[in-house]
Amino acid sequence: MDLYEAQISNPDLFRQFSLKDTLFLHYSCPQREKVLQLYSKYIQFNFTLSGKRILKQGNHRWVATPDNGLIVKKCAFMQELPDDYQGWDVLIFYLRDHYLRSLFEEFRPHLSLEDLPAPNKIMFEPFAIDDHIKNSYQSFIPYILENKTLPDNVFENKFKELLFNILSHPDNKHILAYIQSIAENYQSAIWEVMEANYMYNLKIRDFATIANRSLSTFKREFKEHYNTTPGKWLTERRLQRAESMLKSGNKSVGDIAFDCGFKNTSHFSRVFREQYGLSPSGYQKKWSDK
Repeated sequence: MDLYEAQISNPDLFRQFSLKDTLFLHYSCPQREKVLQLYSKYIQFNFTLSGKRILKQGNHRWVATPDNGLIVKKCAFMQELPDDYQGWDVLIFYLRDHYLRSLFEEFRPHLSLEDLPAPNKIMFEPFAIDDHIKNSYQSFIPYILENKTLPDNVFENKFKELLFNILSHPDNKHILAYIQSIAENYQSAIWEVMEANYMYNLKIRDFATIANRSLSTFKREFKEHYNTTPGKWLTERRLQRAESMLKSGNKSVGDIAFDCGFKNTSHFSRVFREQYGLSPSGYQKKWSDK
């Protein structure tokens, strides 16, 4: 599910306010399924007001709570209900790269950019919040809830203050390093993007978006690196993951299809049989009998 499109098209569920290339959302998460597969095509600054959610990407796991903020980078991920589910009230800011670049350049003279760590390659990064940051993001809530009108420059200045407080916090140097990498047009290697996201059911253009490339550039660089097409590589890589999971015998065929990024169980069964000469259930039984 494209999280951004689902939210922006449902304003009754996701209270929202837009400014330039920034979307502000405040909502109580309506999730009822235990696990959802989601895709975020823009960077999120995520502030949990109450409750929590478990977020998983690849082999990494994070818990979104009111104790800290969370950056969600462009990626696909799993969102899971915790066992003590009591709702999740959250404030989210969606930002596009070029707007972040412009703000960073405005802030640059006032930020300490020495001795920054290398930007992390993980897709979720918690960051510290203090009273200044908390007061900044909570000040947006009445305007979103009550649909109040403010001049754009006033609203933007409020957001600039929030972002500057986050980037200048001494415990958030990892976030500052990441935003600086965006300002300097850093691009993740194609293989990094693919290995982190292949197990999610995304379209090829979604992988290109995550990689910060046009679709044509993404396909060209992919062919240069892998010497095959994205579609063929994805099927092969997902089948490799599925074969390993079937051998372990710990999950159902339907769960394995979901966890490996296949459209549905029937599609998974068809392509698996073509590759291995057995149905997934037959292959799983073969290994369980050994």
